[in-house]
Amino acid sequence: MKKLIVILLAAVLAACSGDEDVQTKYSGYTARFNYSPVSSCPSLQRACTGMGEFCIIDRPIDPQQRFRVRDNHDDDPDWINPTAIQNYTSVVLGIGGALIIGLPNLAEMGTNTPVVICFDGICPNCYTNSHITKQVSLKDGQATCAACQRIYDLNSQGIVTSEQGGHTLYRYAVGFNGTGVYVSNN
Repeated sequence: MKKLIVILLAAVLAACSGDEDVQTKYSGYTARFNYSPVSSCPSLQRACTGMGEFCIIDRPIDPQQRFRVRDNHDDDPDWINPTAIQNYTSVVLGIGGALIIGLPNLAEMGTNTPVVICFDGICPNCYTNSHITKQVSLKDGQATCAACQRIYDLNSQGIVTSEQGGHTLYRYAVGFNGTGVYVSNN
């Protein structure tokens, strides 16, 4: 009888650890970004304090090595000087060099209050399917991939809302204490 129970338990565990595509809440990829005071960067301030507001932080080729922060409110990005970023040497902007930070207008299931969240700024489906990093663009609480045409709802934890379906946006652990924002994953 004990042998039968052990065999059944082993079969259940093997079935649960199969090749099924199971996503966890936070990505296993590395992301690190710390910035304070958030109030010195208008786009980031709006994203951390305004419900339904999001911004994307990246680091384009720039002779001054600055970080660019963009939202969908204006065409002019905000720029963060590297000296203003704490732990500058350990900054990792996700897989493709961009992070989306914002305060969704919907609370996560099982909670009552929305909190600041952070996603990778690349399309997870293009990355998973082709190992290419295609940065998404922001507009009205959505992230859109120009390559595969998928649309992600940032207010609903980064789920795909276009008919293609697929992976949700990669998510990273983030904290906001009213003054600084801290992304730390791995």
